[in-house]
Amino acid sequence: MMDVMLEQHYRRLQQLEAAVNACALSVNIDAAECITTLNTRMANALQRSPENITGQNFREFLAPADEAQWTQIWQQLLAGKPVQEQVCFLLNGHTACWLELAINPVMDSGGSMMECLLIGLDITDRKLPELQLMEDEQYFRQILENLPIGLQQFTPDGVCVEMNSRQREIWGAQHAFLTIPGYKWLEDRFYRLNGLARMFEEARDTGKTLKREILLNYTEKTYGNVTRLSPLYYEATIFAVTDRHSRMSNYFLILDDITEKKVAEISLQKSERLLDNIIENLPIGYIQFDNFGFIRRINQTQRFFFNSPHPAARRNFNVMNDELATRFELDKLFLQALEEGKPLRVEKQIDFSEDERWTTVGREVYLDLTVFPVIEPVDKEMIVVALVNDITDKKMQELENIKNQQFLLQTGEIGRIGGWELDVETRKVRWSYESYKIHDCDPNTPITFESAMDFYTPEARHMLDSLVKQCLESGKPFDAQLTIVTAGEQTKRVRSIGQPGYSNGKLVRVFGVVQDVTEQSEIKEALTRNTELMRLFFDTIDMGYAAMEKDGKLNFLNQKAEKMIGQKVEMGSNIFEVFPRLSGTVFYARLQECIHLQLSQSFGIYFPKPDKWYDFLLTPMQDGGISVFMRDITESRKMQKDLRKANDQLSNLNKNLVNQNKQLEDFAHITSHNLRAPIANLRALMQMHNEATSHQERELYLGMLHEVIKKIDETLNDLVEVVQIRKDVNVEKERLSFTDRLQKVKDILLVDIETSNIRITDDFDQAPVIEYPRVYLDSILQNFITNAIRYRSPERSPELHIQTRKESENIVLTVQDNGVGIDMERFGNKLFGFRKTFHRNKDAKGIGLFITKTQVEAMGGSIKAESSLGHGTKFIITFRPE
Repeated sequence: MMDVMLEQHYRRLQQLEAAVNACALSVNIDAAECITTLNTRMANALQRSPENITGQNFREFLAPADEAQWTQIWQQLLAGKPVQEQVCFLLNGHTACWLELAINPVMDSGGSMMECLLIGLDITDRKLPELQLMEDEQYFRQILENLPIGLQQFTPDGVCVEMNSRQREIWGAQHAFLTIPGYKWLEDRFYRLNGLARMFEEARDTGKTLKREILLNYTEKTYGNVTRLSPLYYEATIFAVTDRHSRMSNYFLILDDITEKKVAEISLQKSERLLDNIIENLPIGYIQFDNFGFIRRINQTQRFFFNSPHPAARRNFNVMNDELATRFELDKLFLQALEEGKPLRVEKQIDFSEDERWTTVGREVYLDLTVFPVIEPVDKEMIVVALVNDITDKKMQELENIKNQQFLLQTGEIGRIGGWELDVETRKVRWSYESYKIHDCDPNTPITFESAMDFYTPEARHMLDSLVKQCLESGKPFDAQLTIVTAGEQTKRVRSIGQPGYSNGKLVRVFGVVQDVTEQSEIKEALTRNTELMRLFFDTIDMGYAAMEKDGKLNFLNQKAEKMIGQKVEMGSNIFEVFPRLSGTVFYARLQECIHLQLSQSFGIYFPKPDKWYDFLLTPMQDGGISVFMRDITESRKMQKDLRKANDQLSNLNKNLVNQNKQLEDFAHITSHNLRAPIANLRALMQMHNEATSHQERELYLGMLHEVIKKIDETLNDLVEVVQIRKDVNVEKERLSFTDRLQKVKDILLVDIETSNIRITDDFDQAPVIEYPRVYLDSILQNFITNAIRYRSPERSPELHIQTRKESENIVLTVQDNGVGIDMERFGNKLFGFRKTFHRNKDAKGIGLFITKTQVEAMGGSIKAESSLGHGTKFIITFRPE
């Protein structure tokens, strides 16, 4: 039975060996790494017969390609551990053979390996492509890792899978992509604002490859002590990658730094806008033509100059076939610029009134044209630019200057005025034609400084030489009348004027004019003689006299006039400058009337500072001048003033007498009215006292008599005070401040003011001071404040406002309260009466307003009131100056 089982087991082993030998390579190796047995498949692989291999070291035929790997495997086998691993061997030392190995060690009883069995499947055909694929993957990974652009892989949900080093550098080590796992950047507000998140979603939704410029971040750049934020621009490309089932499995983001390019583009755009703005705002016209002659652009200066009725019509204008352009040869200028390829500058006189189709200039103009060709940088086309400068005003000024020069030559000839110039360095002298004529010289005669000086008499030569030398040394101009002897031996009087000329701050020439004033000199001498005769005549009269021009320039003054003015006066001075006291008087107005009406004007002027009165008579003369007669009438005026003062004093005395008579009549009326009733009461009480039968009744009447006598005493005291006020009309006045006097009265009435809680306000800005008796002003203010407190309304907090203002020469004082008021229809005519009261106030006496009125009228003033019940009262006092 055992034999049968062994036989069966053996057959199975043979079958297994046959199966292994059919598909696998096998070899036995002893502990010394020598081959003990091998199957046919292994021998075929080694291309050796088994007999030649057995006993040989297996490394001679199967050398491990990775020695470190084989050493590790051998150590495991020595330890009795089976090994399963893919190992590469070099067949015969050079051909690579990959085997999927299963190695089992056979150990002896001592635990040492005796041999091992290697069974391997040849996987070379499968392994080599895998290795090649791994190498390729590593190769491309290194390429992607070292790309100069950023590359990042995402899942369709936007989760970052991987990125290269450049992308990590772009994001920065602290970015959320590198620090936060599963970072949801598509929800980040920043990337939604800059458009990167929306770009990813669009690429995911459409499956398209998208490329856009993105402002990705800002970086700090330090320039000295200044730190600035600079933008970082990237070109972002997002595309999808499909798997073998054509599904979008991954998305890639490529970031390419275009900051330098973008900044350059922005700078270029700014430069283009700046250039465009410069062209648009040039102070001269700018026209751009294409190479066919059509207008492509004009700036606003040119648009303003053209002022086209139909701006759109300019687009059809062609310089090559336009009638106006051809007539003034602008087409030839355009062609010449194109052909020669260089700038051309010409002046053109063009009459725009001949063409109103595309401009409303409508007049003849002078244009400074600069035409030059330019190659357009984008299209590389030749264009022509014309700079148009309207020089009409300049040209007209040049023409006007030519006319003026001709006019100066003509007037110089008429006025006998010539020009001259001395060159400081060469000492050469240049004369105008008229200068030669004045000196009776041939215009072709060369002149030097020395030869020019020879024409002057010795005395005049010395003076002129000194003046020229002074001008050269200090730059002082000169103006002198000198005597010359001409080449024709004529003696002439000339006026020589010179002034320095500088170049770059250096005196290089002296120039001026010379005028033949021989006739004027003779006339002036005759005039001087006549003036002296006139001065002798006018100095003999006892009156100031002056002859002057309409503008006040004095031509003559006699001694009396100079004495009245108070100083020696030079001829040619202005009367308002030498006699400044005339300023601000009627003199100028009367002078204008005299000039315009051509009538004499007589008037007087008082001068406060010297306390003088002058009478003036202004008379127009036939030559257009004005004769001024002036006389000192101060003494006469003073006598008139004294007489008028005496008359005023007499008039005031008479007025005071009339006023006192009226006051006596009023006083008599008041006295009789206010004492009649108390005296009648006194008489009746005395009679009742005498007729009384009981002591108690007599005591009652005596008490009543005492009260009546007390009232009579008060009335008499009040009357005495009124009489004193009316009597003392010459009470002393002082310069008083309303603010100071009001404060003084408020201090006196402090208790009443605080008890009543009255609010007192004032405004004395318009008239802060007054000339007035202090006792009167204090009394007036005290009466008004007392009345405002006494007659305050229980319905509101008491208020009193005191204000002054100017009316002509008068000062007006207004006092307004918010008290109970007065019924003016019932009591208005009795308001200021003696002992008149209109309210049931136990403190009312009816004397305060009467005294105030008396004090005001005693000083020539007036008082009135405005009031209504329940609305307060306003008193208006007018103070009149004496």
